[in-house]
Amino acid sequence: MIQQLQTLDNCMHIVVICPIKEEDISFLEDIFLKNYSSWIIEFGKIYTVDKKIIDILYGEIFQNKKNISLVTHTSTLNSYFRGLGFVTKFESLIEDNTLELSSIEVVLIGGSAGSTQKILEMTKSIHLQNITIIIVQHVGEEQLGIFDRILQNNTNSRVKYASDGEVLQKATIYIAPNNYHLKITNNCFELNSGQKYNFSKPSISLSYESFSDYYKEKLLIIHECGFGSDGVDKLKYIKANKTKLIIQKEEECDAKPMVSHALELNVHDGVLGVKDLTYCLGFLDTPFRKEEYIDYFLDMVYKVRAYNFKSYNKQMMQRRINVFMIKYRIKNMKDALGLILFNDSSFKGFILKVSINVTEFFREAHSLLSLSEIINDTYKHAHHIKIWSAGCSSGEETYSVAIILENLKLLDKSLIYATDFNDVALAQAKNALFPLKDLQNAQNNYNKLGFFNTLNDYFTMNNNYVKVDEKIKKKILFFQHNLVQDSSFNEFDIIICKNVIIYFDSELQNFVFELFYNSLKYGGYLVLGKSELVSSKYRDKFQSYGNNSKIYRKIA
Repeated sequence: MIQQLQTLDNCMHIVVICPIKEEDISFLEDIFLKNYSSWIIEFGKIYTVDKKIIDILYGEIFQNKKNISLVTHTSTLNSYFRGLGFVTKFESLIEDNTLELSSIEVVLIGGSAGSTQKILEMTKSIHLQNITIIIVQHVGEEQLGIFDRILQNNTNSRVKYASDGEVLQKATIYIAPNNYHLKITNNCFELNSGQKYNFSKPSISLSYESFSDYYKEKLLIIHECGFGSDGVDKLKYIKANKTKLIIQKEEECDAKPMVSHALELNVHDGVLGVKDLTYCLGFLDTPFRKEEYIDYFLDMVYKVRAYNFKSYNKQMMQRRINVFMIKYRIKNMKDALGLILFNDSSFKGFILKVSINVTEFFREAHSLLSLSEIINDTYKHAHHIKIWSAGCSSGEETYSVAIILENLKLLDKSLIYATDFNDVALAQAKNALFPLKDLQNAQNNYNKLGFFNTLNDYFTMNNNYVKVDEKIKKKILFFQHNLVQDSSFNEFDIIICKNVIIYFDSELQNFVFELFYNSLKYGGYLVLGKSELVSSKYRDKFQSYGNNSKIYRKIA
């Protein structure tokens, strides 16, 4: 969508954010018809764009010679644009979203109507050891003076009402007493019986201000559901103190005003649902042992994000985390893990680093030559040919196979299913736009296949990039599939999966080979990368095609 539109010195400045709709694309077409001297197109946290937008920008910049500046806020989109020949300016926004959790000592939860059940859910699974939780809540008459007992029956942690002059203790959940404002002085509670503030006593706002002044970056505030806007007037103030702020997801609240008003200020560090808030509290309180962090992190990614990387090569995963920390200048490992787990944009960036995207047109020509021979000899007279390109990344190898089929005059009766768990790579694959140099680099390998047609017969050339022709594209179906956790979805004549399973441990490799085995027709072929072998568990079920081509036929 178009988030912002402004003109400065006859310059049109557009900010584009997800989701990008058809009307946004039409708007871009129309805006370039206006008589502005220049345009700035700024893409927010966007990782790739539709081919239609690329075509518009190409036409206006390279053909109509308009003065258009492109600004990106993700390195992925920046690299994609640059690969297609566009000049861009990259501005990272990671500092605006950094959720540093390693320094947190105290968590203050502020809520009103409808927040009780959320608080009970958040605290029921934790047994506090290292942090303190403080609850400042507008409670109903039925909860006056008994909320400590309600909460204690729900959690293993110690629960009590705060007392005037009491020193805060770790591993304790404190509740603000009714009819008192709760503040902090010299690490001791201060109960104030003064007038209501924001029509409330206790006032969430006064507690936010006092605790933020005292603990600053060591405090995390969780802003919960409720009517009114108590607490909202102090959110900019706590931001200046470097206090961290997470807001409850609005769609989970029956009473939304406190949350919706807070979101409008846009000073929060994260927006989480109750389930993820529960994980976040557990994460904060967990002692961090560096030697165990990879296993702990992978377990948390599975719980919080539902991505199963537990059987990935641990050294590879550690390298990816280190790259993530260097890229975003994060020095503390717990901060890095917290950012990946509880910040959507950071998790997206990390996933893109984990995903294996090393691919090129007509890679490993020797293997493709053998595959070409197999297809021609085995499937020349078949009625249909179904091929699965697993872990297809941005699509270069998949399009290479389709071009081979077209050369063999078999593409019309073929269908290629191309899958990857990386949705950004899949979107780029669907666009079917590639740097011109990629095609030039592939020419030598293509020539080794001995086809009569030239490689250029399958692409439309622009100045800086090429488009795969529609006759090739139409026979490929791209969709998301995770080899680690998704099941078989069809029965194939050929499965191609190159240089993916080398990043899995032996247990996961066996899982994937079982998936491939169940997805192949009897007599079908499995194509692997040059450094890969069929796992020992399945070696008697496949027969090597020979010549070290890493192609295997299903024989049992």
